Amino acid sequence: MTEQPLSVNEVLRNLHHDFLNQLQLIKMNLALENVDGANQVIDNISLKFQQTFAFNSLKCEHFVEWLNTCEWRFSSFNITIDSDISDSIPAIWDIPLRDFMENTFQHIQKLVDPMVEQNCEIYIMSTEDKVEILFNLSGKWDNEAFTAQIDGAGLIVAHEHYSDTLWRYRVIGSKEGI
Repeated sequence: MTEQPLSVNEVLRNLHHDFLNQLQLIKMNLALENVDGANQVIDNISLKFQQTFAFNSLKCEHFVEWLNTCEWRFSSFNITIDSDISDSIPAIWDIPLRDFMENTFQHIQKLVDPMVEQNCEIYIMSTEDKVEILFNLSGKWDNEAFTAQIDGAGLIVAHEHYSDTLWRYRVIGSKEGI
């Protein structure tokens, strides 16, 4: 289950801190007359905000909150999230998706090697017919099997690979009959 969620103050503090860091990068690039570097930082900020708006179209309050705050809560991971969202996720999958992703990170966080970079890619696709979430983590951790199940009617987890350096699975849900 999820730990205590971040307070509004904590979210705002993290958001402002990240934004200030990005502004400092822009300022540094401009001081070095690196306009391309400054433009890249601005493009990254724009992409991040576009993702936030795309997540909101999932219409799953708890899962979207998790997506928007996971980078702050699990700062030992380099998390990148990409999406292709053309339809919302059924409300009955909101909490099960959030809890499964939370359990994934809670499990692996205790096992990671702090001397090795942990890179996590999450891809979310939601169409009129189905939902698919691809989780791909690379790094180094103790190889302790992850046994948690997803508790959502119609959702299945397809474990593709689990070792001490690579973990890949898909959460797949068909919207037919929901």
